[in-house]
Amino acid sequence: MKIVLVAPSIKKSLSGMLPDGIPKSVSKYLGIYPHLGICYIAAVLQKNNIDVHIIDIDAQGLSCQQAVNEIKKLDPDIIGITSMTFTFLYALNLAKETRKLINKPIVFGGNHATIYPEETLQHLCVDIVVIGEGENTFLEIVNVLSNKNIAESQGDLEKIRGIAFRVNGKARITPPREFIEDLDTLPYPPYELLKDMKYYGCNVRTPYMLMLTSRGCSAQCTFCCKEPWGSRVRYQSPERVVSELEYLVKGLGIKGVDFFDDTFTLNQGRIMEITSLIKKRRIKFEFSFLTRVDCVEKELLRELKESGCIILAFGIETGSPRILDKLNKRITVEQIKRAFRMAEDAGIRTVGGFTVGNPFETKEDIHKTVELIKSVNIDFIKANILIPYPGSALYNEMLESGMLKDDYWRQMTINGSVESQPPLANNLISKKELIELRNLINRIPYLRGNSNVFKFGKIRLATDIKRSLSMIKAAFFDRNL
Repeated sequence: MKIVLVAPSIKKSLSGMLPDGIPKSVSKYLGIYPHLGICYIAAVLQKNNIDVHIIDIDAQGLSCQQAVNEIKKLDPDIIGITSMTFTFLYALNLAKETRKLINKPIVFGGNHATIYPEETLQHLCVDIVVIGEGENTFLEIVNVLSNKNIAESQGDLEKIRGIAFRVNGKARITPPREFIEDLDTLPYPPYELLKDMKYYGCNVRTPYMLMLTSRGCSAQCTFCCKEPWGSRVRYQSPERVVSELEYLVKGLGIKGVDFFDDTFTLNQGRIMEITSLIKKRRIKFEFSFLTRVDCVEKELLRELKESGCIILAFGIETGSPRILDKLNKRITVEQIKRAFRMAEDAGIRTVGGFTVGNPFETKEDIHKTVELIKSVNIDFIKANILIPYPGSALYNEMLESGMLKDDYWRQMTINGSVESQPPLANNLISKKELIELRNLINRIPYLRGNSNVFKFGKIRLATDIKRSLSMIKAAFFDRNL
């Protein structure tokens, strides 16, 4: 059996079919990241002696048609395509174009297909949908289809938990699959399949790689979707994390790592063990991560700095206590200020993530966000206009309350196209004013005389310069959603 796993273009999706609230002139410079979801699936397949190939459209600089031609050339027995909500349309078009040239089973996965499996199957170019975590599920699909076609395998497919497929033209959804409890049992991603990919982040050095050391998020922010990993957090052990780091740095020459955990420092004792092992094994690299302001302390940040951390990102959203409560962030303005002060004292640069157009938010609330930003030293700011995505409590509440008359994302999935821009979460402020307020927040760092944005010692790549210039331009002049 030969399997091809495909990561659709994020760049073209963001800048083309479906806006996500980030100015398009900025989004194209925010990095090209390996898709760890399909990497872990590939690793499990390889462990079971199955021939697998990865096509990463952005990292390989492919057009959709070039990717289709590459799939045809590889002549796989099964094609797997992942999709997030804002890459679903691209993924669907890729599947349609692929089916024209090669009549092999196409399996969809990712958070969007997990939320809308029946709707995804309305497109005949998709044969099976993986619901939830995909590693063991995809392996079972491959084993079932190794000697039979889909029509002959329906009885066996029924036995696989966590999938959807068609029976007599209608979607059949099997019982949900249990989560993988011991993440240490997953093999390392197959880095040899990624050696020719051009990956980079926007904060750390290259050669560059992502790591994901936990799954799930225990926070209850209303705008976030928990698919496919749920609310309960599962961890790799400190030993597993550092062993993989050692392989990346000493074995493959990686110099920069982004940890993509939802809240990297949620378990602070575990992170202290990780930093201790990094120093003990003398692993020299630099890294960044995302966390919450209530999940850091002085000693922890000092240890992270000594281990190679150069920058961290806090998801803040707003400086208004009222809107923090509406978003169920479960943090306070004082905690926000304290976290940025501690990071500054530790010598770690910071990114602040903010949103405007939050539910029930007024212009007065947004000006409180501006006041908060001016009261602390934040090195980089990324402000978006909040778009409610499927699977989030916010989106469900908007549907239940009648604020949204129709399920926009479900209709997009069925239609395979968009006829209008996605809904916003706020109807108290006009779109034009939201754009102006977002730009106001994004340009604050550029108006500070001591701004790190202008310190060329922080520049790592030509892309860093392009990104800074595009952010300056967008912060002052962008008029798009």
